Amino acid sequence: MNHRHLLCILFICFTINNANGQLSKPDNAVPLGIMNRLIQMKYNTELYLTINAKKENKKDTALAVYNLIRWKMDGFIYQLSSDMITSNSIGKYRQLNYWSLSKSETQMNSRASKKIAQYIENLKDINEVYEKYIINNINEYKTLNLTTNVFYLIKDSWTVLKGMNDIKKERTIALIDLLDQTRLASPLDIIKTIK
Repeated sequence: MNHRHLLCILFICFTINNANGQLSKPDNAVPLGIMNRLIQMKYNTELYLTINAKKENKKDTALAVYNLIRWKMDGFIYQLSSDMITSNSIGKYRQLNYWSLSKSETQMNSRASKKIAQYIENLKDINEVYEKYIINNINEYKTLNLTTNVFYLIKDSWTVLKGMNDIKKERTIALIDLLDQTRLASPLDIIKTIK
């Protein structure tokens, strides 16, 4: 691994750690891009399942919440990916990222907002479930978050770097590969790691 790879991994670790440290975002916080939002949801939701699967009285509820968020996130990611493939463009991703980075929805022009309105509604729906069940139950484990996810972070960071090195692919497919890394892991894989 050369120095560039190491710097990229450190940057990704810093970015994800920063995103995880901002569980409940104050009004003056710097907005997250769409990829950071998805990564934050992924790691915090997986941490939620890891913590609650150990508690026999909370295991079934944790699995139900995890699978609900997983289903919603997979639907969002697959729909966005398939729309980018059929249009052979990353335009919708760019518009979603701009919306995600905007402090207010009024910063988006109405024409662009209409093109991504369904994605925005889906993200708001995912975020509502995420905040209700994950954020409200995980705040006490903020410090555990980094140590629990270090292995996954390094593994996923390497996959992202490999994808960046292999950008001989069309940019739409390369972006879809990166988006695919934000999908939640199988709950069975997570539960196996805690036994």
